[in-house]
Amino acid sequence: MSDLWENLTISNQAGVEFLLTDLDVAMTFLDLAAVSHNEETTRRNHRNARTAYDTVLHLLEKLTPDAEQRKVIDAKLALLKTRLGAVDH
Repeated sequence: MSDLWENLTISNQAGVEFLLTDLDVAMTFLDLAAVSHNEETTRRNHRNARTAYDTVLHLLEKLTPDAEQRKVIDAKLALLKTRLGAVDH
């Protein structure tokens, strides 16, 4: 059973790291949208950021970040939500 527990722990950690990376990528999409002079590129990057946000919320229900990871995820989610709210019309 110890191998199973170890594999679950490794999978959970990889999932949490994915969430953190996805949040950073979403912020990058919004940064790119802010400097783009092409309206379609701006819209696409806004959509991509929104998709990343929704994906993180969905996957977060299935993962168990530790307290520090959860704090970082919650802070990034809050910032991303605020930034997305500013561009949603």
